[in-house]
Amino acid sequence: MSEPDDQATIVSYKFHHIDTSKCTQCKDFACEEACFRGIYKVINRDSTPKCIVVEDHEDRCVKCHICTTACKFRAILID
Repeated sequence: MSEPDDQATIVSYKFHHIDTSKCTQCKDFACEEACFRGIYKVINRDSTPKCIVVEDHEDRCVKCHICTTACKFRAILID
């Protein structure tokens, strides 16, 4: 697993880590579409997009890593 460039832009949940600085460049929101468990939600789509983990959904994750490969900016890391 590669280390993020700037720790200040990493939002960490229980075992998901999202580099929100990379989210700002996103236009296709693949993380939200790729996850069949509904773990991710993209907020502020029209201004500054930011991927978040939906509250109380993180435990539904089966760590399939579809989201990490779907995100072309590699903003999502899973422990």
